[in-house]
Amino acid sequence: MKEKVIPLTKAAYKKQFPRAMIKNGLSPEYYFKMVGLPTHPLENPECLLPAKPFWNLINLVAMDAGIDDFGAQVAQVTPWHKIESLLPLISNSKNLESLLQGFCNVATTQSTYAVFTFEQDVSESWFRFVGTPSLKSDIQMELYRVTGMIQLVQLAAGSGWSPELIELRMPENKIVQASRLISRSKIVHSKAASGFPVPNNLLQLPVAFKIPETKQPALHYEINTDFVTFIRQLIGVFVNHKDCNIDEVCRVTEIPKRSLQRRLRSHGTSFYKLLSEAKFDLAKDNLKNSDLTIAEISFQLGYSDPAHFSNAFRRWAGMSPSQFRESILKQS
Repeated sequence: MKEKVIPLTKAAYKKQFPRAMIKNGLSPEYYFKMVGLPTHPLENPECLLPAKPFWNLINLVAMDAGIDDFGAQVAQVTPWHKIESLLPLISNSKNLESLLQGFCNVATTQSTYAVFTFEQDVSESWFRFVGTPSLKSDIQMELYRVTGMIQLVQLAAGSGWSPELIELRMPENKIVQASRLISRSKIVHSKAASGFPVPNNLLQLPVAFKIPETKQPALHYEINTDFVTFIRQLIGVFVNHKDCNIDEVCRVTEIPKRSLQRRLRSHGTSFYKLLSEAKFDLAKDNLKNSDLTIAEISFQLGYSDPAHFSNAFRRWAGMSPSQFRESILKQS
């Protein structure tokens, strides 16, 4: 039986959603819990998360809170060029042409199926999303993508610029008119791809990026990583702030528990083994790079008693947490 592919996205994009929800007076924690996403902030923007919960989230908030243009708002509140994992990849763009070409080249490193094209012709060039639609009802994600695409062009053309024509995959829908940015243009529905033309006389306009000073993440993960590496990394995301269990991972990946256990066994591992490895990695990182006490690290990893954590750490490292920390200090 062919293994189910889990579409993934970089954790940096998670920050877009709480900002848009808070702007509308909504609780991000409530909606993240509804779709199974971690509710705590993620320190590493390069972490991988399943993409489908975000697709469900954007529709859920739009329908539940009655915000017709929520997808567009998510992109407008935090434009793509401010996403921590994407910005370094496009920040060397000298003009609009290199920006759009560069974006198309790296989009698939940010999210599975995020396939964009930039095709030049004599007088105009077409900027399109040609990837696989997220869901059958893709309206909010389509508003999100097209808004993000327009904002990239505006980095050179100015915030007042909008395309004369926008082609959308979705059937005709009045929700499009809720987005002030998109509704400026002539809309054509039910097309094979989403996108719009960019006049060639804009392509040599310069673009400028303000790159914030951020701490470089210690770990980078590739979107096309193998299944076991992803599950292990996902466990690490959840266990970072509370005890993690298999039901939580099954929910967010939409893989039945028996199927997940079977797939892990076929790769020579188990959920318990990956959970232990993730806890060990996090414990080592905290002992090396933080001032947290042994008791604080213990509770962060879900242990009810620091003694239980110390016993587990001895099994992993052959020494106690305090001995490990002392050895690190001696090396430095």
